Amino acid sequence: MTATTDSTHAAYFALRDRLLGELRTTVLSGEQLCEAGQLIYGRPDGLSLYGIPAPDMAAKGIALLGRTTIECSVDSYTAPVADALARLQAGTQTEGPDADTPMVVDLFCGSGNFGYRLGRRLLRPVHAAELDPDVYETTANNLDRIGSAISLHLVDYRDLLGKLPPRSSHDTYVVEPPWGPAFTADGLDLTRTSPPVPEILDDIRRSRNGLPCYIAIKTNDQIAHDSLDRSFAGWLHLQSITPAAALPYGANMDFHLYRLGPGADG
Repeated sequence: MTATTDSTHAAYFALRDRLLGELRTTVLSGEQLCEAGQLIYGRPDGLSLYGIPAPDMAAKGIALLGRTTIECSVDSYTAPVADALARLQAGTQTEGPDADTPMVVDLFCGSGNFGYRLGRRLLRPVHAAELDPDVYETTANNLDRIGSAISLHLVDYRDLLGKLPPRSSHDTYVVEPPWGPAFTADGLDLTRTSPPVPEILDDIRRSRNGLPCYIAIKTNDQIAHDSLDRSFAGWLHLQSITPAAALPYGANMDFHLYRLGPGADG
C-alpha cells in the first residue's frame, strides 16, 4: 500500500467520523458533497442519488445530512441490484390477493434511493418508513424535488408493516437498518444493528401470513461471526452483488437478495 493510498484511506475514515459525528444532522454544502464523493467513491460524481450527481445536487435543491451522505446507497450500487432482482423475478409465477400489483417496501428509508431505484426498475409503488425526523424532512424534500411518488411515512418500520398487508409473492422489502454498534473491528455484526436484522426478518415473516416475498439488504464486505447466514437461516439466498472495491477491506459495500417461500427452509 502506497503512502498516497494510506493518506486517502485516513482521509476517508476522518470524513466518516465527521459525517456521523459533528455533521450528523447538518445539511451539507455542495462543496462538502463533492468532497464526500471524492473520498468515498473516488470522484465527486460517484456520490449520485436519484440520477443526480453531487456536483449538481445543490442547484437542484437536493439536501443531504451528514449521516445520510455516508449511509446512503448510491445510483451505481443500487442500479445493478434492481437489474438483478428484475431478472430473478422475470417469468416467475406470482400469487397473493393482489398478485399483479406487487409493492416495494423500504423499511429504513434514509435517502430513499434504494427503494426509488427498485420501484423505477420494477415499475412498482414504493412505501417507505423513516423514524428520524431530520432525515424524514430532507428526504421528503428530495423526493418532492424529483417528482417521486414514493409514499414516505414518519413511522417505525413495524408500524409500516402493520399498515401494509401482503399483496403479492413478488413484494420486495429493503432492509438497511442503522449499523451503529454493529460496525465493529471484526466486521459488520447483523445481530447488533438497530434493530437487529434477525428481529426485522421475524417481523417481516409474521406480516406476510405465509405469502412469499423478497428481501434486498446492504452489508459491508466484512461480516462478523457469520451473522449474515445466521440472520437469514430459513431464507433462500438468491444472489450477491459486489460493487468494485474503492476503500479498505471492511468499508466497501455488498448487496444480497433473498427469498422467503418455496425452496427456503422456512
